[in-house]
Amino acid sequence: MKIFLPELVRENGALDLSSLKYGLHTKYLGVTGQDGSGKTSLRDGLADFLSEKGKVVITAKSPCDKHLVHLLNNAISQNGYEDWYTEQLLFSFADGLLSNYMIQLRGYCDYFICQRGPIDQYAHGVTRSGKTYAEIYRIQRPERLAKFNMYIHLNCNAKVAWERICEDEGKDRYEYPEYFERQVKNTKMLYDDIKKGSQKELDFLRESYNTYIDTTKMTIPDVLSTAIDRLNVYLKYFHQV
Repeated sequence: MKIFLPELVRENGALDLSSLKYGLHTKYLGVTGQDGSGKTSLRDGLADFLSEKGKVVITAKSPCDKHLVHLLNNAISQNGYEDWYTEQLLFSFADGLLSNYMIQLRGYCDYFICQRGPIDQYAHGVTRSGKTYAEIYRIQRPERLAKFNMYIHLNCNAKVAWERICEDEGKDRYEYPEYFERQVKNTKMLYDDIKKGSQKELDFLRESYNTYIDTTKMTIPDVLSTAIDRLNVYLKYFHQV
């Protein structure tokens, strides 16, 4: 079974879990990284693979509330005016909303697979605002959030990434070539900083199993196959029931 999170959200914002059985051991997977690196394809590919094996899989994309997405894309920091603080508050609110849903879904699915999430503030947020990890951390307060078991970091050459999404009518205002160049650098820097353990603001991310895939020369099936191999490594050596 595969379900997209918005299908479970009632009009009042509450989750309708009546179609799901309780008693599963939920694992939380995050797919993060460069725009155009294949996050959506990997999220959906993993969901298909796991659901075909009889697992109950819930997928999501953060921010998971369409009204927040509209505000972030169309109301904040427009026409040359930058309001980083309000923008960051909204992203942090989105992280909190996602976390609340994750906690409520614990036990109702085998896997929760989210595209983007709290981790993205430390790559995309840095690229977007030029702020430091510490400045983002102080507003986000990630210690309050539900934890992901595994993060898959995807990255890709900026030119290749732009070629993949340039015709996409749904791309947001941050998706343009110059932004991609900075985003590639910051995506790799975040992964390296997590592994080094030198930035205390990233301690909450080191609790997860982090793995990195450069998709520049890879097909969608190649990326999926590699991610499945990495997931199996996590399940075999790192996951504790």
